[in-house]
Amino acid sequence: VLEYALSDVLTLAEAAAINKVLPQLKNKAILDLGVGAGRTVEPLISVADSYIGVDYVHEMVAHCKARFPGVQFEQSDARAMPQFNDASFDLIVFSCNGICMVDHAGRLAILSEVKRLLRPGGFFIFSTYNRNSKEHNMLFRFPQFSYSPNPVRLLIRSARFVVNTAIRAINRLRYWRHEVKHADYSILNDQCHNYQTLLYYIDLEGQKKQLSDAGFTDTVAIFDRFGNLATPEITEDMLLYVARV
Repeated sequence: VLEYALSDVLTLAEAAAINKVLPQLKNKAILDLGVGAGRTVEPLISVADSYIGVDYVHEMVAHCKARFPGVQFEQSDARAMPQFNDASFDLIVFSCNGICMVDHAGRLAILSEVKRLLRPGGFFIFSTYNRNSKEHNMLFRFPQFSYSPNPVRLLIRSARFVVNTAIRAINRLRYWRHEVKHADYSILNDQCHNYQTLLYYIDLEGQKKQLSDAGFTDTVAIFDRFGNLATPEITEDMLLYVARV
């Protein structure tokens, strides 16, 4: 929870996407998937007619309930949310690349479930990893190191660097064998959390096809981290998609 207790501010890409879709919504019933420690809660509540936050992790849900009294939060799996009726929401948001933290079948299940829950004309805003980024082909990245002229601080930082490098190397060797390199996508042992994660990467055309196959329209907007519309050649590691049903 503490690791995800970030400032309550939307990213530039998220803000651009929200500003794009709000004028097109007749109602504003919002489902916030992967709510985490609540970074997106206040920004979305401020524009919602109704709001529900969902997370897979019990501790995250408990934290948000304590932090935002009176706001509805539920523990649930984004791959299947039978507690919600068909066409219940106008906007569904899945931030922080949450859709990348399942396997391929799970990702398709999330897209199908989001499509079921959206009203006609509703939007799905989500971030995901870009297969056309340099991070996709990076074998190993050392942890950040910040030099200090203070000898005590330098010693502490050096020791932390050595320990974290060792942890990263061990995890890289441990989880590398679980990677998937498919023609249409990759599931990689990513550097996040010192290489303790497996994350899904896909290119722009592949993501558009997944959305189309799930029943979304062909109108898909893609934003870079600055909130600008992305070009097909973009090589940023994380992109934000806006899809419509």
